[in-house]
Amino acid sequence: MADFAQEFFDFAPTVYLNCAYHGPFPRATVERIREAIELKCNPARMESHHFFDVTESVRWRLAELVNANPSEIALTNSATQGVGMVASGLGLKAEDEVVIASNNFPSNLFTWLHLRRLGVRVTVLRPVDGYLRFEDVAAALTPRTRLLALDWVSYTTGVRIDLIALGELAHRHGSLFLVDGTQGVGALELDVHALPVDVLVVAAYKWLLGPYSTGFAYLTPEVQDRLDLPVVNWLTVEGSEAFDSLPTDQFALPKTAKVFDVPATANFLNLYALDASLEFVQRAGVRTVTEHCRRLLDHLAEGVLRRGLRLSAAAGPERRSTILCFQADSPELTKKLFDKLTAQHVAVSLRHGMIRVSPYLYNSEADIEKVLEVVG
Repeated sequence: MADFAQEFFDFAPTVYLNCAYHGPFPRATVERIREAIELKCNPARMESHHFFDVTESVRWRLAELVNANPSEIALTNSATQGVGMVASGLGLKAEDEVVIASNNFPSNLFTWLHLRRLGVRVTVLRPVDGYLRFEDVAAALTPRTRLLALDWVSYTTGVRIDLIALGELAHRHGSLFLVDGTQGVGALELDVHALPVDVLVVAAYKWLLGPYSTGFAYLTPEVQDRLDLPVVNWLTVEGSEAFDSLPTDQFALPKTAKVFDVPATANFLNLYALDASLEFVQRAGVRTVTEHCRRLLDHLAEGVLRRGLRLSAAAGPERRSTILCFQADSPELTKKLFDKLTAQHVAVSLRHGMIRVSPYLYNSEADIEKVLEVVG
């Protein structure tokens, strides 16, 4: 494998194993940000293509990443915004039902719970033995279920759900399947056209190595047709690039997901950065990321098991991702281990009583050995 570590900045003295928390910028991304800053420092150099070209470049790169059509990609500022456009746009009403999981990330949790104020019935499923059971999801779906919303990869355990089985189950009940892919997209290969997924929402500041307040939503054409559009982003109006001849009475919107782009899409400081990071991810290859991370996590799993620690359900082959968690015999002992790692400059996360490890291409086996050495 190529030495990708040199394409990132030096984290010393820290061993950074926390990509599931924040994906760091590659060096190339910082250079692209500097270009954007120079444009803002000297606005006389800015032209319309600086706004429009980068927007479409990012859209094309994201579409390629998940094997979607660019017309199915909306640019967002977060996974939360992607969830929100669906929750508010479907026109859900009293007695409609939504099924979610208690271990969903907050972006895929609170917006749905908030629908209870409208009389929408929101069922919250709870994992058993660290993962959501298929039979529990099946039992929760009814003829009134309008949407099933789950996380592809759990931020707390690293467990990966079966998108095909759960998506087909949702469709058999006539409901949409919305997936938060934030902890998987960029780290695991995904082909949305081969999956029964209607909506995919992603925050881009983790495995896509982008800046905070960037993300996207994949929306099938059928979902696009069903969603109400309460706010019009003027940059998505047909002909908006001709600023001196914008329509002032009647206007037309394209029949694409672009109309759901977050307002102020021309945030070229963020989009220049995201474009460069996506270019890096494409060049490195998602499969390369997956294989490298899993190789490191296999080494970690062997080591922590030898030390008498317990692994999360993500250790199972059918639920693997690029995140692995482990814990001691009690929450108190696990917290002590986490504090010890932090004191020794090992950056990991503590999530729901487990130590979460999420490596990337800049990590090596020596970094995993450092974790095992500190754990003792």
